[in-house]
Amino acid sequence: MHLLNAKVRHLGTENNLKIMLAIHDYLEEHGIEIKCNTQVDNIKKEKKNYTLELKGGDKITVPYVIAAPGRAGSEWFLDQCKALGLSYVSNQVDIGVRVEVPAQVFKPITDEVYEAKLMYRTKRYGDLVRTFCMNPNGYVVAENTDGIITVNGHSFSDPKRNSGNTNFALLVSNKFTEPFKEPHKYGKHIASLSNMLGGGVLVQRFGDLIKGRRTDASRLKKGWLRPTLSAIPGDLSLVLPKRHLDNIIEMIYALDKIAPGTANADTLLYGVEVKFYSARVALNSKLETALSNLFAIGDGAGITRGLSQASASGVAVAREISKRLNK
Repeated sequence: MHLLNAKVRHLGTENNLKIMLAIHDYLEEHGIEIKCNTQVDNIKKEKKNYTLELKGGDKITVPYVIAAPGRAGSEWFLDQCKALGLSYVSNQVDIGVRVEVPAQVFKPITDEVYEAKLMYRTKRYGDLVRTFCMNPNGYVVAENTDGIITVNGHSFSDPKRNSGNTNFALLVSNKFTEPFKEPHKYGKHIASLSNMLGGGVLVQRFGDLIKGRRTDASRLKKGWLRPTLSAIPGDLSLVLPKRHLDNIIEMIYALDKIAPGTANADTLLYGVEVKFYSARVALNSKLETALSNLFAIGDGAGITRGLSQASASGVAVAREISKRLNK
């Protein structure tokens, strides 16, 4: 088990909206036009400029383009790369579950390291499993990605809004080789199985998973851990591939050694959690593609794997464009 050394500043869900509004207002005050709900169908290269073809027929011509499609736009961005003739490599896909335990179980760790990023290589398959997005006293939430319902988590900075539970993702990383080049579609297919069986997010007690039985409403109610998300009781073994499930179970038992209680029968597993990344386009050190002044940033473009890194990539590209404009 390896603990990554990563500095994290926790802002809290309630402060995120305030920060985003402040950024929005600042940009508008400085003459930046923001177009929301505006779909870009295609990016076209025309001599020194780029033309953005919008849904409905409108066009915008610009000298610089920063492609930051977000995870929901990963497939769109891959199509753009193909149309523009940009080379790319298949990215990995992270698939797993969100674990919810009493906050007291991880308190000795989260009191010292708010978001513990733990990595573990399984003995059975040698696959990498990692914790991701740990939320002490947080809440499990459902999110919609292009019509597919997956699971996520968040927490507040205000202690009055503490849930009493801690949740975190356990993600299994898979790197695909030739000829497979669309790992995001693989992830979406697995997520769609959960939606098919339960109409959304499934939840299962760890004890039921180990015994090979489905969690039903009665078993869920008898458990002493109160779920923070109203999910459908079910059987994750009918959704996740066996290899992923074996890796997750092994990781939970490994975590139980440093946070006793993680492998308790009433620990809740929500599924599925999938991180969609596009195939990674070839970039230089400035995050610029082979086409001059076309940049790619963020998770959806396959460049980063987290909010902090995605934000930092945007700042880096903005500074680079600023230098070029001021020459």
